[in-house]
Amino acid sequence: MTGRVFSGSGPFLLSDLALEASLDALASAVAAQGPVNLVIGIAGGGVWPAAGLAARLGAPVHRVKARHNPSDALRTQATGQVSVHLDAPLPDTLGGRILLVDDICGTGATFTAVAQALTPRLEPGCELETVAVCTNTGSGQRPNWSAHAVDDWVVFPWEQPPAGIRLVPLPAPEVRSA
Repeated sequence: MTGRVFSGSGPFLLSDLALEASLDALASAVAAQGPVNLVIGIAGGGVWPAAGLAARLGAPVHRVKARHNPSDALRTQATGQVSVHLDAPLPDTLGGRILLVDDICGTGATFTAVAQALTPRLEPGCELETVAVCTNTGSGQRPNWSAHAVDDWVVFPWEQPPAGIRLVPLPAPEVRSA
């Protein structure tokens, strides 16, 4: 596991408007590669972008629970230990093209752990693609799709901004594929 980078250039703020632009750009890029059968959001932060992508792509959405960070404190390094719970109502078998969505790919460990947990449910020929709104430049893994490369902490619209800290707005999305 490569460590997250916290350069001091942020923390960044992804506004509601920037999130919508990011989801539009990601959906457009993903749709250009063909239809999507299912979108799975990784709770907590992946649920909101997964719902937005599913709506834009006309696909059903489900969620799984995964926890990686030891806390939600600013600039917390990940432990590398990810707990995954597939207790949400998720189909027993998964086929076609599936998007696994999270708010940020900090190290890649959450995507790896969730993908491994889902593997027994995947039908032969199933395509499991990863989508992150943001990817930390220190991540050892690159998702299939990402809208922002970041080198510091990101505060998302569904999170409470830290008190007394100036947040730097993220620029327009630049969708990247692995």
